[in-house]
Amino acid sequence: MADYSGRKALIIGMARSGLAAARLLDRLGAKLAITDMKSESELAEIIEKLPKDAGRFFGGHDGVSLDNYDLAVISPGVPYDAPFTKAVRKAGIELISEVELAFTQLDSPVIAVTGSNGKSTTTSLIGAILKSAGFSVYVGGNIGAPLAEAVGENYDWIVAEISSFQLETTKTFRPKIGLLLNITPDHLDRHKDMETYTSLKARLFQNQGEGDVLIVNADDKRSAFIKPEPGAQALYFSEKPLTGAGAWLEEGKAVARVENKMFELFSAGQLRIKGRHNAQNALAASLAALTAGVEPEKISEAVIKFAGLAHRMELVDEIGGIKYYNDSKSTNVDATVKSLSGFNKNVALIAGGADKGSGFGGLAQAVAQNAKGVALIGQTAPAIFNELGEFEPKVITKGMKDAVRLASGWLKPGGSVLLSPGCASFDMFKNFEDRGDAFKAEVAGLKEESKRCR
Repeated sequence: MADYSGRKALIIGMARSGLAAARLLDRLGAKLAITDMKSESELAEIIEKLPKDAGRFFGGHDGVSLDNYDLAVISPGVPYDAPFTKAVRKAGIELISEVELAFTQLDSPVIAVTGSNGKSTTTSLIGAILKSAGFSVYVGGNIGAPLAEAVGENYDWIVAEISSFQLETTKTFRPKIGLLLNITPDHLDRHKDMETYTSLKARLFQNQGEGDVLIVNADDKRSAFIKPEPGAQALYFSEKPLTGAGAWLEEGKAVARVENKMFELFSAGQLRIKGRHNAQNALAASLAALTAGVEPEKISEAVIKFAGLAHRMELVDEIGGIKYYNDSKSTNVDATVKSLSGFNKNVALIAGGADKGSGFGGLAQAVAQNAKGVALIGQTAPAIFNELGEFEPKVITKGMKDAVRLASGWLKPGGSVLLSPGCASFDMFKNFEDRGDAFKAEVAGLKEESKRCR
């Protein structure tokens, strides 16, 4: 384990991972300082939980003297190429993520999940399978609970969602089992191009070796080219039958081949999580669980029971025969396209939000094939409107309330309203959860109105 005693550490960014990193480094004997662009009043709740003797620089980084530090831990929300972060690197200060810091102190084996879409669902599903099989499990990383909070505890497995932002500054991070679900255009406002973004995703596997396992989506062209490091084993998952080791769908049934043994798992029709993409997520999670030593029967039971996560194809309600799905976590076009693929024409889509620089190519075809109409919200509404071309009806609305009501009006009983924005949320909302909650509130309001009209 790395020794941080006496290290002079600067924490850059005071969200949950920054706080967890600060508290861990304090326990390990480092000398601490914290800096954030937000003011002291904005960070009041977090400041209460900080080590009392830590240096504090809030409202900017102007008071920070880089000569005083030999280690910096960067929060995922702080860009690697921000001016201050560049200055930190130029000063020769070791720059790592909270994930890297935590990994240097962990005793438990790690299952790590990355990809553009499906990370949270797959991470949670793996955790649910392992727990149902009797393993002690910590589920965290980008999904919510920082990995640093797992240090000092004994777990059979740590299951971690890992983002490209966290992978930018990993060095020794080495998952025993690593999953790459897919690579589609995302976060290009930060990573600039697909080559950079793809290389960051591949960093998840760069330190793997003897005894480690790489699980990859064989149907995703950008993911499938990534090969295991010497000594590591590659397993693949696909919607089509495979000739090698992996898991796939065969006539709607999930089967797997691992170490030359065949296993029957579940039927896609049994899944409570909706959509083809979630069938792929279930295949990936099943492969990870098999590799971790879970019996096939336990995997099948847990996968079938899994109801999914909030804001990810979440069935909110049914009003007058119309179902309302909250898929606010779909923050890029590929995620929205996959979500739409689970419906057959009688669905009204609510899309739009903050621009991530990825464009909207591919959305028009998916909308034409599957959507009854499109209600647009947010900053990108005009751009999406133009991208959809001659498709009708498509309307730029004033906001979530108008969008929900307009979408509902296009449908007959048996139809669905789908919030799947394909964009970030920060133009109108605090985060994707806030956006999903706004959708659910409007659906609840619509239900009350329908009761009064009876």
